Amino acid sequence: MRLPYLRAAAPEVIATAKAQRWDPAEVLRVLLAAEVAGRDRATRATRRRAPGLPAGKTFEAWSEGKSSIPVPTQSALRSLEWSAERRIWRSAVRRVLVDTGRSSGCG
Repeated sequence: MRLPYLRAAAPEVIATAKAQRWDPAEVLRVLLAAEVAGRDRATRATRRRAPGLPAGKTFEAWSEGKSSIPVPTQSALRSLEWSAERRIWRSAVRRVLVDTGRSSGCG
């Protein structure tokens, strides 16, 4: 195992552990937590890139004329109140995609 995130965090964690006289088990716990967090971030980033969606787009940068989505649908999406709860957001997007006939691949 290469453990790239553990290796990146190790110098700082070990220096802190020596200065504060941590138990070796605590050092391992912190290093493994850094590895897990790093892998989670990398997995999320990979999954966001995989479908090839335009990540990082905002409505301010959106050009209505260049989109194949009808303007009324775009207006409806802009007026949605974006909830932090993903389930509600996914449901709203599915509804719009089904209404516009663009539901293929939307699970």
